[in-house]
Amino acid sequence: RPPEREQNDHDSVTCLHPTAWVHSAKFRVDGITKYLDHNSFAFDHAFDENISTTDVYRYSTMPLIDFVCSGTGGRATVFAYGQTGSGKTHTMEGIQELVAEDLFLLLSDEDADPKSCSMENTSVTVAFFEIYGGYIQDLLNERNR
Repeated sequence: RPPEREQNDHDSVTCLHPTAWVHSAKFRVDGITKYLDHNSFAFDHAFDENISTTDVYRYSTMPLIDFVCSGTGGRATVFAYGQTGSGKTHTMEGIQELVAEDLFLLLSDEDADPKSCSMENTSVTVAFFEIYGGYIQDLLNERNR
């Protein structure tokens, strides 16, 4: 399929880190003249469609590993939101794998600070839920509600 720009078909959202721009086609008061309205939203980090799952993990989730293993009983939540088909499940599956690798690597580090978490003093608990259409499904328990 030809790139959108060649078809003169542009996205309604543009991400230029750390800002996401939403472009909305509107009509002027005369009801005939069209114009584009642009609204910007600033975030800690904004990702476009070309970013890798590893980069999303590095900027959004990886800092949480040190936090939860700091020895202070830290807990963390990673939340993905977006329209159907936008890649949330694909991205979250990759992030889950990277979290498990880094978390257990850190827990097994024998040179780590004795006050931090280790395999001997840490219990790892995970939960994966999907919220859709007013229902919550447990993705680790055969999608039970």
